[in-house]
Amino acid sequence: MTGSNAVLDIERIEALVEEIGDRVLVREALQTFVHEVPGRLAAIREALTGGDDPEIKSAAHALGSPAAMLGAVGVRGATRAMQEAATEGRTEHYAALQVAIETVTAQTVVEVRAYLAAGAV
Repeated sequence: MTGSNAVLDIERIEALVEEIGDRVLVREALQTFVHEVPGRLAAIREALTGGDDPEIKSAAHALGSPAAMLGAVGVRGATRAMQEAATEGRTEHYAALQVAIETVTAQTVVEVRAYLAAGAV
């Protein structure tokens, strides 16, 4: 599932297993990521509703940082775009970026669940 259009970089996950040396820990990290997605998305929505650029940036980072570590490249890219928009005050991009984050995150959750169900980690 790697490649330029992939939302989940399996090679990154395997590299993380090698770095950490513990498949169970990586599995648990992926499960935690999936479990925390609804709350992280809600935090982004709440920050957008409040219109607080630093909070928007922080909420996007809170989803994007673990996504990057776990190979969720689509989520990381979308959240990074939201962070940049918040840093630069480009509020006109928020609605489209929110849709992009929600869409790619939903796709990623499906792929992570399939990956876990396959017993790869």
